[in-house]
Amino acid sequence: MYIKRVAINNVRSLKSLIWEIEEDQCPGWHVIIGDNGSGKSTFLKAISFVLVFEEIEKIRENWNQWLRKNSPVGRVFVDILHNEIIDEFSWNDKYFDLTEMKQSEIEIKPFFRTEARWQRLDTEVVWISQTFPEGFHSSVMVLSRSKGLFSCSYGPFRRFTGGDKEQQDSFKSYPRLTAHLSIFGEKVALTECLDWLQQLRFKQLEKKEEGNLLNSIIEFVNQSNFLPFNARIKDISSDGVTFIDGNGCELPVEELSDGYRSILSMTFDLIRQLVRVYGFDQVFDPNDPTKIIAPGVVLIDEIDVHLHPTWQRRIGIWFREHFPKIQFIVTTHSPLICQAASVGTVYRLPQPGSDEQGEMITGQMLDRLVYGNVLDAYGTEVFGEGITRSEKSKQNLARLAKLNQKAKHKRLTVTEEEERQKLKAMMPSNPDISN
Repeated sequence: MYIKRVAINNVRSLKSLIWEIEEDQCPGWHVIIGDNGSGKSTFLKAISFVLVFEEIEKIRENWNQWLRKNSPVGRVFVDILHNEIIDEFSWNDKYFDLTEMKQSEIEIKPFFRTEARWQRLDTEVVWISQTFPEGFHSSVMVLSRSKGLFSCSYGPFRRFTGGDKEQQDSFKSYPRLTAHLSIFGEKVALTECLDWLQQLRFKQLEKKEEGNLLNSIIEFVNQSNFLPFNARIKDISSDGVTFIDGNGCELPVEELSDGYRSILSMTFDLIRQLVRVYGFDQVFDPNDPTKIIAPGVVLIDEIDVHLHPTWQRRIGIWFREHFPKIQFIVTTHSPLICQAASVGTVYRLPQPGSDEQGEMITGQMLDRLVYGNVLDAYGTEVFGEGITRSEKSKQNLARLAKLNQKAKHKRLTVTEEEERQKLKAMMPSNPDISN
């Protein structure tokens, strides 16, 4: 399953926008950028609302806050491409083996459109409804147990502990909703993935076939180019999951830095969700255990949170290369995250309070985001105007230009020349002014 088109009207801060890509662009790294308050989180939540299907009725949301102020109706349309073999519309015993399917069999062609709708009945009540295509079985049990149609979402608070366990446990009967739950609030922790890893260890000791999955997960996470400074899993036991960090120290996964926990909790949970939908023997490439072959849609809000710039630059490339059939749709404030969109897209949301339209970044601006350095990216102004320098830096730049002009016509004093050389050393990225 992939998403080809999203249209949103009058949902929270989003008045009207259309995000659309070509079929062959779907697997890859799709970045959503915009100012604070522009609606990046709303964009992902609106998609999740649709992808959860009827299970969304179980979530405790105030739907009155979803409909844009003074709007009678709000809508989200999502065009979903699906595979007739992998993505089932009904609960049946159809068998498929991702590890043996040819590429031509995996290609996604047909699509269906789903709609979520918010309608104001009176000044206080908003009614929600969903529309599915003809022939789409709307039974929650069928959707929950159906293989395929894989999707999941992750909010910005990705962590192993600190969630509301009682609330999360109440959703266990709704697996599609559970896979998207963290995008809807801060009270969700990805604790269950650690319990799952420990259960796999027990199954491994019991010599059950599913236990073989654990070695694949450890090998996958311990790849040298995933975690910084060769941090790696040391052991998974009844005591928990233990890592060795870049300093050679042994510590529980819960005590790693925020950046590590953010990425690891999401990665462990993503693999767990893929196994839930496709089966333990359908996720990893049997010929290359560093790759996951299952397709689907993954939404991530603020992918850059807690990550050092060096990790921001390569995290998208890593996910794209090791989950080659996944369509990642991520939000960010970092231009470094955009560098992975050489296979994917970059879309900018309208500035809050403006009459702008959302737009796909293309051409030279996209090239500068993907292939240029940070200054090239900020120079496109897709992240805002005048943000590459502080006010003091601008004053220094003007002073340097003035001294350079003066030096062309007359001799500078010793003090002026010292000041000029100091300013030139401060701003080597301005060769024209620094002459």
